[in-house]
Amino acid sequence: MKLDPETSPEARFGYELRERRKAAGLTLEQLGARVALTGQQIGNIERAERRMNEDRARLCEEVMGLPSGDLVQHLPRRARSNATFRNFLPWIDREKRATELCAYEALIVPGLLQTQEYAEAICLGVPGTTPEQAREKVEARMHRQTILRRDNPPYLYAVLDQAALLRPVGNEEVTRNQLQHLLAMGRSPNIVIQIVPLRAMSASGLVAGFVIARTAGDGDEAAYIDAPGGGRMIDQLDHLERLKAWFQAIRADALPRKDSLTLIEERLDQKWIWS
Repeated sequence: MKLDPETSPEARFGYELRERRKAAGLTLEQLGARVALTGQQIGNIERAERRMNEDRARLCEEVMGLPSGDLVQHLPRRARSNATFRNFLPWIDREKRATELCAYEALIVPGLLQTQEYAEAICLGVPGTTPEQAREKVEARMHRQTILRRDNPPYLYAVLDQAALLRPVGNEEVTRNQLQHLLAMGRSPNIVIQIVPLRAMSASGLVAGFVIARTAGDGDEAAYIDAPGGGRMIDQLDHLERLKAWFQAIRADALPRKDSLTLIEERLDQKWIWS
């Protein structure tokens, strides 16, 4: 039975348990015997038809040689208490392994290219977010960016709508610093930034931001789609193919790399009409 981990917290836990059990080379019966459950009960948990308590989840971690909390973090009640990161944790692993990333944003700069001050302004702007929660989100975002500075970094193809250059975030200084950073990153050999100009009058990009990750060698692909209250990761082939086609349609309306960087420079030279 193929389980969609995005349908519920229980499905996510069942999916994560199954993946770890298979990686450990254990059958349902073998894992069950080591944690005082039957193979059928383990199967029910993996199909999201039964719940596992925290003590037994920790025992599973010990049996399978997992780091403490590696499986427990996906327990449904814990996942519900932190919806923002519930579906993001599996994505971080995919993003780290990726050799190619394709990112699109319509109104803001993609997270992998944000400055800390810009990210702070965005996170603090989410209704109901406390300063502590915003700080954790910003720290996680800054940590994600280390993949672009490592040896043999992934290629990043980032497409932005021109509206992202026009929208002030935080204040003028924060936004100008962000555009300067975007310009510098766009000159990196492994980063291509393209802007969809307003004059293109394109409707293809009127969608939520998303990132597609691909790993060379095994061809593994996944995507993360942003949404209010927490996005979701997808790795189903049909969904991925539609999203890849969508990215290419948006990119077809974008300016070439050199012209895109020139557009960012022109925006920095413009007088700002807001304070």
